[in-house]
Amino acid sequence: MKRLRPFLLPAAIFAGVATLAAWWPAWQALDRRVFDALTVWSAPHQARQPIVLVAIDEESMRAIGRQWPWPRGLHAELIDRMAKAGATAIGMDLLFAEPSDPAEDAKLAAAIQRAGNVVLAADFIYSETPAARVWRRTEPYEPFVTAGARTGLATVPIDADTFARRIPGEPDAFWRQIVLLVQSRVPTVRVPPQPEGGEWIRYLGGDEVYDAIPYHMVLEASPEELRQVFRDRIVIVGRDVRANPEIGRSQPDLFATPFLESSGSLTSGMRVHAAIVENALTGDAVRDTPRFAIPVAELLAALLAAFAFRRWTPLRGGLVLAAALAACATLTMAAHRYDNLWLPLTGPAAILVAAYLAYGTQAYFAESRRKREIQQAFGMYLSPHVVERIAADPRALGLSGERREITVMFSDLAGFTAYSEAHPAEEVTKLLMRYFTAMTDVIMAKQGTVVQFMGDGMMAFWGAPLDDAKHPLHALEAALAMNDAMRDFPELKMRIGLNTCSAIVGNFGSTHRLAYTAMGDGVNLAARLEGANKAYGTRVLLSQSTAEHVLAEVALKLVDRIKVSGKQNAVEVYTPLALVDVAALDARIAEMRGARATADGSVALEKL
Repeated sequence: MKRLRPFLLPAAIFAGVATLAAWWPAWQALDRRVFDALTVWSAPHQARQPIVLVAIDEESMRAIGRQWPWPRGLHAELIDRMAKAGATAIGMDLLFAEPSDPAEDAKLAAAIQRAGNVVLAADFIYSETPAARVWRRTEPYEPFVTAGARTGLATVPIDADTFARRIPGEPDAFWRQIVLLVQSRVPTVRVPPQPEGGEWIRYLGGDEVYDAIPYHMVLEASPEELRQVFRDRIVIVGRDVRANPEIGRSQPDLFATPFLESSGSLTSGMRVHAAIVENALTGDAVRDTPRFAIPVAELLAALLAAFAFRRWTPLRGGLVLAAALAACATLTMAAHRYDNLWLPLTGPAAILVAAYLAYGTQAYFAESRRKREIQQAFGMYLSPHVVERIAADPRALGLSGERREITVMFSDLAGFTAYSEAHPAEEVTKLLMRYFTAMTDVIMAKQGTVVQFMGDGMMAFWGAPLDDAKHPLHALEAALAMNDAMRDFPELKMRIGLNTCSAIVGNFGSTHRLAYTAMGDGVNLAARLEGANKAYGTRVLLSQSTAEHVLAEVALKLVDRIKVSGKQNAVEVYTPLALVDVAALDARIAEMRGARATADGSVALEKL
């Protein structure tokens, strides 16, 4: 359980925030937009049920040439013609709430009685009185109901964004009355379990799904033509007027649906009712996911995010995020298309994105803090180049090494032991600190790496950790500048040895303590050359391998061929001409050759 605690707390926080966000209107709007996109994506763009629409449209208004509202005898003729043609059910998505001309009302009542399969619309009408503003349910005119018309509430629920997405749940909803009528007239029709109300409407497409027949054409068609169109069909009559102000002003009957953006127009009420009836007869209404499912999915997403992003890297985290989002999208699409289930995984998806960003931000600041800590910890001991390399790649702190060509420098102070014994410790310490600071500044200015301090001596090299094509020259320039800086330390005398060689450079030591340094035979030679200065009275000695790289830049004098301690082969050594008295050096060279010459003509310094 203790191992899970670091994951459970962030997961609980992410899941809790997502659960609270689900109550935020903007979040709910996002869910609705996702549903709209799925509806458009999965729409078959064709109807499966025998539904026919009869539209009161601009074309019919022109053809009939009568002012709206039309005489009810006209609607009676329409019902008679469709009923005789064999229509199974006739839904009139029109509100006949008030009496009109008695003769006209009588014609409509008689037609309703003869057909025996008419559903009339009831609706909620907004009204204002001096005392209140109310929505009042308005029923069809009583004689029409007495004549046998079923009454169906045609009100369609509207979401907060004014879109019609939900199936009305009233027991006498318009769509429900049509389905009941179909069941009673055609008992052989197998009707699936009916929506309880509140389910999502699965729109089949835009206006192209139901090719509405203009109202006036039904009045003009022959009986045979009518039978071909209406026999055994469900008919819904309604308004589809978009430009006529008179009929539109009487009662708006246009709705925004998920196809608003693709079609660019609102959808008439009769088309919305047709889609609902289609859903009821096919069982394709989209159900909501059980309430507990989404919080569970959010908790699982939060746990996945806590496990997957805890050790965050952009590539690995990005791949996990992409795979998880793809899984959310696939599950949502599959549930919607194949199981008629609305599985809104925007919450889990948002958790994954938020966790990726949160852990990424945390990793960024942790990386920045770690780099600062490394720079503070090692900045006092290593050159800025080495510190930057370690900060950029902490793995460089491990026990590892690489072979590089470098130029190594060893320096030491002549007679410093005697000086330290003759002066107070505090004075010696301050002097040594000033000296090391001055020399370190020179070395770093010349792109060198100060490796370590050894008593009054120090070791540095060029060519690592960063590449330096001119490391021999930079090392020699540093040696010359260090000699110039010694003017500030008249009480001290410095000796330097330089050698260019192939060496292993890296972190060496134990698992508890490491040192960034160089190892190899050439490194030892540089140390020996520093000591060889004592024999010749020089201040800087460099090997032939270093001299070959700098002869074109710095004037050098060949000092001798010497064999140093631990070396079998003699090496030529040089010194900068600017740092020596040539006559005095030649005399010293002659003296050394006379006293320590070997058979091969070199000078043996093994015992020095």
